[in-house]
Amino acid sequence: MRKLQLAFSKKEKAERLLEKLEKLKEKGEVDEDHYDALKEDYTALLDEGTKESEKITKELEKRLTACQDRLEAYSNELQDLEVRIKVGELVEKKNRRPVKKLGKRVERLQKQAEELENLVNATTADDVGGFVDIPLKKTAAGRAQKRR
Repeated sequence: MRKLQLAFSKKEKAERLLEKLEKLKEKGEVDEDHYDALKEDYTALLDEGTKESEKITKELEKRLTACQDRLEAYSNELQDLEVRIKVGELVEKKNRRPVKKLGKRVERLQKQAEELENLVNATTADDVGGFVDIPLKKTAAGRAQKRR
């Protein structure tokens, strides 16, 4: 899912930038004003990415639950049909098509549930397609630099 990939990428980019900024501060290569402004910007970016990824994950969890519910219902229906055929209540020849149709539906739902579960369990951009470099918006630090 592209939105989740972008949210994780935003979060990871902010984490990297904050880490590099801290190293520059430790080395004395950035003055306090720039450090504070950039830290504020990067922290805001980190919070934004975190909130977005959490929101998307919650929505995916809802979709996964709905998918699992449908999967359970169709699986039960398929099992019921197969048992009725085995005991002789239903004729196999007349019910091949419905059994096959339900079987395909169950397979599709299993695959969809697997994909959703992978997305729900993702913790990094790599888990959902890889890191995407997010361009930064004009920030407070950038505006402060222009005024000088």
